Amino acid sequence: MDRNKENFVRFYNLLDSGQKEKYEKIVMERMMIYIVGMFLGVIFGYYYFHQNKGKKNIFCKVLVISYCFKLGFYYLFPKSPLMLYSLTSTQQTDAWADIYSEMKNRWIKSLVLGFLSYLFLLFSLLK
Repeated sequence: MDRNKENFVRFYNLLDSGQKEKYEKIVMERMMIYIVGMFLGVIFGYYYFHQNKGKKNIFCKVLVISYCFKLGFYYLFPKSPLMLYSLTSTQQTDAWADIYSEMKNRWIKSLVLGFLSYLFLLFSLLK
């Protein structure tokens, strides 16, 4: 996760020390939730694959299990309140909106990259 881009630096520089601490905590918390969800999704997909080898459409089912578990885990796992609720100025909320847009684009790219990665893992299991 590259947070050295202009949007992130501008936002970070607008925060006071308490807000910076809260921001860092939220970033780490959400990254850990995402990584754990991804790891568990791969494990459940792998388990399903080994329990159902040779069945029809195993490839698609493993991908669906992996993705659904990862995304479901992330969305359902309890999280700290959004950083937006800790912002106090219009400049901060405007900078946060820029980060939100960038993160949304990164999320779409991560879905595509993740899909391709799951394909690679599945093909390596089939060999």
